[in-house]
Amino acid sequence: MEKIIDDMHMLKKLRAKYYSYSLSKRMSVTICIFSLVLLLLIGISAYRISLEESQEVIDRQMQEMANFLEGHNQEFRTSEFNPQYRYNEADVFIDVVEKSELKHTGLSHGYLMPVAQRAYFTNQMTSRGDLKIYVRPVGAKQIQISQLMRVRVALAKELAMNMLLPYLFFVPLGVWGLHRLIKKHLRPLADLKQVFSHRHHSDLSEIKIAKLPTEIIPAINELNHLFERIQYAKNQQQLFVANAAHELRTPLTAIQLHVELLQRTQQHSASAIYQDNLADLQLSTQRMARLVEQLMKLAHQDDMNVEQFVAVDLLDVLRQSISQLQPALLRKGMHFNVDIQPELNTPYIWATYATIESILLNILDNAIKYAPDNGYILVKVMLLDQNVIVEVHDSGLGIPEHQLQMVRDKFVRLVETQQHVVGSGLGLSIVDTALALIDGKLVLSSSTELSGLCARLCFKACSSC
Repeated sequence: MEKIIDDMHMLKKLRAKYYSYSLSKRMSVTICIFSLVLLLLIGISAYRISLEESQEVIDRQMQEMANFLEGHNQEFRTSEFNPQYRYNEADVFIDVVEKSELKHTGLSHGYLMPVAQRAYFTNQMTSRGDLKIYVRPVGAKQIQISQLMRVRVALAKELAMNMLLPYLFFVPLGVWGLHRLIKKHLRPLADLKQVFSHRHHSDLSEIKIAKLPTEIIPAINELNHLFERIQYAKNQQQLFVANAAHELRTPLTAIQLHVELLQRTQQHSASAIYQDNLADLQLSTQRMARLVEQLMKLAHQDDMNVEQFVAVDLLDVLRQSISQLQPALLRKGMHFNVDIQPELNTPYIWATYATIESILLNILDNAIKYAPDNGYILVKVMLLDQNVIVEVHDSGLGIPEHQLQMVRDKFVRLVETQQHVVGSGLGLSIVDTALALIDGKLVLSSSTELSGLCARLCFKACSSC
């Protein structure tokens, strides 16, 4: 058992050493091992073929020799055996004996076959060793021609070795040549290694190396595509950080300005100015708080991506979202209506509760912010082609058609509303990102029900729920 464990450890060490080699050296080692295995298989095959062919030839010679002895009426004779002598393939033992001297069963004199009725070949272990024997009865005589089997085996080995000599000579030369060719053809990989070793960590430019192996080109192409995506993401991140810094700087500058004005203003002597500055300060603070909140939502959407999806009751999330926004509705005196398709049962969506809540809160919050005081908001929920549709209509000014796509970008807000509505320009970006996680869709258009905007959300219904 210990020996088996030691052998396994040795194999693991050899395997580890093998994989520590370069690719060209590994291929050369593999070719050497393959060549040795092939040499062994060829040697075994050559030996078996040589033994079979030599057996046929020598057996035929023994038959011809028996024919000759029979035709020339050879006199009685017995062969002699010298155990010290090294016999070769040309040496045979010839015995011509009377049948009366032979046994009917068993060996006579330790090597002579019993009386036979017909000619035959046989392998027999005798006092002289393992013999291949040809027996032919001729009248009152019996001719026996025999040869040591080890002689035939030695002949077959010699023939097989002669067949393998060219292979033994050319294989090392071929392995050396293949090793050189492998190193030559894998040279582009060495160039690739040099490119990576001298490449700066921030360099995301395209990798260009001439004469790359066909098998490597797809991987390099995918790597270049990856660099493009990383560069794009990097640019987007830099733009996002710049925009976020700009958006944060605006309310901070306003806060600083209003604080300075408040410090210079006598609270009791100019209460109107003081209150105006205080209101502006509060508005700037709300804007900055809103921006920070939206930034945190964007950051947490990566966490939503790894949460396990469940069957979410859309109407339940909608009720909870409306409840959260109830103070804003009351403050603006909004008229809020929900129209649910009569035949629609409880609509389930395969998603996470937080994702659906984030989508609905942002869409409803936008509708409330951009609708006028005492305005109208209509929410319609329906089922269409196995999709759950939620439409949010408002009575605001709407968005011009040429700006519908632009407002979905980060930090983009319409000039017409910037002075009247506190916002960060991130709400629709958050919605788009959240919808991408659950394979949903958002379409913005002019409302056919009210005077403002229609935000149409499309969710895939959970058919198995």
